[in-house]
Amino acid sequence: MICRLLVVFFLATCAVSAQDTIGLADFLRRVEVSHPSLRIASYEPDLAEAEIRNALGRFDPRLSATYEYKDKSGIDKVNVLDAAVELPLDLLFGPKVKAQYSRGLGFQIDPQKSTASGGEASIGVSLPLFQGIFTDTRRNALRKAMLRPDMAQAQYRMDRNNLLRTAAARYWDWSEAVSAVAIMDSMLRLAERRLSFIIDRARAGEVAAIDSIDATQEVLRRRGERLRTIRAAEQARIEAAVMLWTTDGLPVIMTGSPLPLPSASDSVLNEASLLTVAKDKRPEIRRAILLQQTTQLDRDLARELLRPFVEADASLISYDIANSTSPDLKVGLKIDQPLLFRSASAQEQVADITVQRADWQRSLVERAVTADVQQAVVAIERGRERLRLAADEVRLASVMVANEERRARAGETDLLTINLRERFLADALLRELAAKADVAKAFLALQWATGTI
Repeated sequence: MICRLLVVFFLATCAVSAQDTIGLADFLRRVEVSHPSLRIASYEPDLAEAEIRNALGRFDPRLSATYEYKDKSGIDKVNVLDAAVELPLDLLFGPKVKAQYSRGLGFQIDPQKSTASGGEASIGVSLPLFQGIFTDTRRNALRKAMLRPDMAQAQYRMDRNNLLRTAAARYWDWSEAVSAVAIMDSMLRLAERRLSFIIDRARAGEVAAIDSIDATQEVLRRRGERLRTIRAAEQARIEAAVMLWTTDGLPVIMTGSPLPLPSASDSVLNEASLLTVAKDKRPEIRRAILLQQTTQLDRDLARELLRPFVEADASLISYDIANSTSPDLKVGLKIDQPLLFRSASAQEQVADITVQRADWQRSLVERAVTADVQQAVVAIERGRERLRLAADEVRLASVMVANEERRARAGETDLLTINLRERFLADALLRELAAKADVAKAFLALQWATGTI
């Protein structure tokens, strides 16, 4: 009987494998290509690019121009043109290059706007002397925007890793459930064959008729257990299918079956090297580092704002561009600063707190990553131990079933004992299957923990 059990179970497993199977790598590839959550995350690099362009736009040349004209009795009363081009530069001191032209004519023009008929023009530069030497609002926004592509990539990898971990876990749940159905199918076939054999013997008067009732009861029990495992397999298949979508954003009706659970690898796990890999590849750590850099940029800006704002201007000016005389020099100084610095000091305090929070957040993330790796390693080791024990339990349960069959042929046991032995074997097979699934999920958790999934 035990030989028949193993043969039947092997044939059931082969039948499952003979169907159209979906490998884990192919399953995860399909999830990664079409799942909406990753398609949403894929917009992050485009948003980062737009943010960079927006920050660069603050360094675009700016043109301003005004023109006013009035006449009286055919004579110019006011004829004023003012035009200027300003180009801020992303350099130390944050200089701004300026070019200006103005022409003011008319018999009733403001004397301060009056110029020669050719107009006057100037070209010069303005730069801060205290506040804004190392950074300013414009340059700080650009520095932060330049970090956005890396931040977007880290966020995408986080979303991807979490999604693939969930998808792979559901795949192994599906595989475990399908294998459990194969086990219950094998046990049910044994009970049905025994029932047919007992009915034939009862009709021949070799055994009591009550034995057929006992055998029928066992068949019904195993049919119920089979239906329970089938329901679990159907539910696992539906949950796995939820991860699959078409490129048009439509749900996929999944067909076929998963591959059987893999045999447990006996490779040696080096926790120190795994931690090194995790700290290098986990996107959570990269994201925390970028957050630190962002907050440090804000703190640098806040400290810069504590300095007084003093801006110097120097220009070469020609009061009449129609006249080719040497240009004159124009210089100026502008001071614009609150006297108590209360707003600036408050901004610095907030920036310092934000930096400290980012530092602590990185420490928390690194500690969590370390714990993830350690938990995965422990899960693999304990899972391997559990799988070895389960394999021994299956071997011993198989021996007991074989021994009980020999005793049955010798008339030394009864049907109840045989049924119990087979139930113990089925339970052992299911426990071995669960241990395999746990080991597979533990290796999956290790891949996720090290950022290599």
